[in-house]
Amino acid sequence: MDHFKDQPSIPQTIGRDEITTAFREVFATASGKRVLFWMLEQCAIYQEAYAGELVNATHYTLGKQGAGRRLIAELDRIDPTLYPRLLLAIADLKASDKAAAASRAASEESEDHDVDA
Repeated sequence: MDHFKDQPSIPQTIGRDEITTAFREVFATASGKRVLFWMLEQCAIYQEAYAGELVNATHYTLGKQGAGRRLIAELDRIDPTLYPRLLLAIADLKASDKAAAASRAASEESEDHDVDA
């Protein structure tokens, strides 16, 4: 009978289902993936937490990283492939951003040459 205590209540289940749906909707767009990755960057997930003898700074960074780990855990709860797919998608988005920036720079450079001629 104790296993019923461990079961989520109906409102908890509905809330979890709504969050799952919201995460899937956010993940479905390139903009949503950018926002998720930005949030993880703000949580210092990809940084070293240790700040030498600055213990408070280390604790602060560890706290931020804890929030990021909760976000990753939620992605994993929804679908264990979401976080790895996010990393791959961000790599692709960064590559296309870089190519677009290079193309824009080349276009501006050719316009400068046309004006000088």
